[in-house]
Amino acid sequence: MKRLLIVLTAAILALCSVSGSASAQYLIGRWALGVDAGANYWISDYNQYMVGYGGQAVVRYEIAKYFGLGLTAGYEVLKTNQSTPLEAGAYASYIKMNAVPVSVVAFFHFYQRKMVNPYVFIGAGMMWYQRWGIGLDPPVDGAWHTSYVVPVGFGIESFINNDVSFDASVGFTNTSGDVDARSGGMNGYVTAKIGFNFYLNEGPPHKPAPKPPPVRF
Repeated sequence: MKRLLIVLTAAILALCSVSGSASAQYLIGRWALGVDAGANYWISDYNQYMVGYGGQAVVRYEIAKYFGLGLTAGYEVLKTNQSTPLEAGAYASYIKMNAVPVSVVAFFHFYQRKMVNPYVFIGAGMMWYQRWGIGLDPPVDGAWHTSYVVPVGFGIESFINNDVSFDASVGFTNTSGDVDARSGGMNGYVTAKIGFNFYLNEGPPHKPAPKPPPVRF
């Protein structure tokens, strides 16, 4: 996970350095379709956290100067393990979870009309998931379950041209406490993703800021 974060940081800096040829972006009234992929880190009630992978698609509309609303749908493969015995009757050992999270997400961009535009996001939705592991007994029998999800995080858009931006983000998605087949405790997963956003329209025409009148003496 640490190596991925280093690569992610290097990619952001590289894109920022070459984005100077892009023009400033006006996002209000524009639709964007984004795709990204990367790694995740499942925070579970077991004692060994493992790195998984996943990706998502995002449809976003920029409603106001700093605010956009979007719908995200993704696929995550989450992994965890218990290396020591748990209490009697509890499942112990490797678990892999296939998850399909879908959320409505609010995006807050800080630097409208800038080539490098950091943002934060928060959302809420549902996740459909199935658990697999050692053997095929409950609770790792592949049956489908549901959980709420609350994704939060931050990212950076670096514009390549007027219609395409590179996107890098880090976030945490909170889930219900029993997705790992143990009740109680905090459950969720950390994500680090990179991808691209494609702007599908030009948005409404906008007027440049009026120039101040000349000062006469």
